[in-house]
Amino acid sequence: MGEETPKNSFGILNSLKKLIFEDSADAPGNTPEPQPAGNNTKTPEPVTYQPPVNLKENVAVTGATDVKQMKVKVLGILEKMNEPGLDFFEVWNAAAEMGSVDAATIKAAYTSLKYVEKDLSKQKLLTTGRNYATELKKVIDQESNQKQQQKQNIENSIVDEKNRLANEIKIIEQDLADLKAKLHTKEQDLKNINAKYDPQLKDIDQKIALGNAAVNEVIADIEKALSIIETNIN
Repeated sequence: MGEETPKNSFGILNSLKKLIFEDSADAPGNTPEPQPAGNNTKTPEPVTYQPPVNLKENVAVTGATDVKQMKVKVLGILEKMNEPGLDFFEVWNAAAEMGSVDAATIKAAYTSLKYVEKDLSKQKLLTTGRNYATELKKVIDQESNQKQQQKQNIENSIVDEKNRLANEIKIIEQDLADLKAKLHTKEQDLKNINAKYDPQLKDIDQKIALGNAAVNEVIADIEKALSIIETNIN
């Protein structure tokens, strides 16, 4: 086996990232220029963490540009998986540096890099490429499961909140119905208040009138008696 070539996980897929935006006006302005395919010296650079990205976003909603941006982030995740030595990763990127990834560029990249690392073979390319795809799928599946759980939690919260609000509305509606009934009762009480007290008021007025009439008659009788006394008694 040939000596493994040190890898720089930062920017190894810059050519692939650039190809993503080759037909877009949104191409990142800070994309480094591609390096020659046969260059086996890679200067270590800081690795910028790229959080996992959910690839199952609705494309119709996000739009083509957003999908391209997400694809760049996914390539960032893939960069972290880059194994030491030359393998599928480097051949894929070297082909992209030639302007496209097709049969001619992949074959040319493979031929060029095989001079750098003698144990590079078709089987190694197939094995490492499939391994990268499998590991990437695991990362994306894990992220998708987390997002799905987050979605389920939100949906459960929506159901709970709907039920709570529906119950509160029922209570308020019942309270309003009770208040409406009480209001109607009070309105009727107000409407009938005169009729309620009229008999008592009339009874009082009648008693006052009768009392005054009786007193007046008694006083008249007294006055009559006094007049008789004054006239007939010496």
